[in-house]
Amino acid sequence: MGQGVRTHHTTKDRLVHQGDTGGWVLLSLSGRLKVVYAEPDGAEIMLAVRGPGDVIGELTARDGLPRSATVQAIEPGITSKVSERRFADVVQRLGLSARLDGYISGKLRESAPYAWQLAHRTTASRLAALVTAIIDAAGPDHPSPTTIAMPQEELASSLGLVRSAITPVLKAWKSAGLIVVTRGRLEVVDVPALRRAGVSTSGQNR
Repeated sequence: MGQGVRTHHTTKDRLVHQGDTGGWVLLSLSGRLKVVYAEPDGAEIMLAVRGPGDVIGELTARDGLPRSATVQAIEPGITSKVSERRFADVVQRLGLSARLDGYISGKLRESAPYAWQLAHRTTASRLAALVTAIIDAAGPDHPSPTTIAMPQEELASSLGLVRSAITPVLKAWKSAGLIVVTRGRLEVVDVPALRRAGVSTSGQNR
C-alpha cells in the first residue's frame, strides 16, 4: 500500500465518522485507536481497540454502506489513507481476498464475547479486559505500551459507565500495586496480575 497518503493524528482526533460514506480505507501504522458506536442521543460505547497493522473502514469498502462506527485516536499516531479502488486492486493483485475475509470475520467474531462481557461480567473484569486490550493493541514498536493516555471519565464511558463506577476498582488496583494513576493517564505496573484480576472477578455483573 505504498501509494497511500500518510497522515499524523493526535489524541482524540476522529479519523472515521459514524454515518459517513466510504471512498477510502485506513491502514494503522502506529498509535492506538478506539472504535465507538454512538446513539442519536449522543451516548457512546467503545466496541473495539485497533492498532498497528489493522485495517480501518474495510466493511464499508466491501458493502458500500455508511460507516457503522466512529474511530478516534487514543494517542498520537500515523495512518495511511488508501482509496477503496486502490485497496481493492492491491488485494486482488496480491491474492489477499481470502486473508481479508478472514480478517473481517475475526473482527466480527470479537463482538460476541464483548456483548457477553457487557451483560454478565463485573465492572472490575470489564475494566481489566478493556485495559489489557488497549495494551495488546500497542504493537511491538510502541515505546510505552502499558501507558494508557485516557482519563478515568473516558475509561468509564468506554464501558457505558460513569466515573464513580470504576473509581473503587482503580483504587483497589492501585493499593495492590497493579497500576499507577496520574492525571489523564494510567500506567499498568503488573500486566499478568491485572489479567488474573480480570479473570478472578468475572462473575455476575454488578
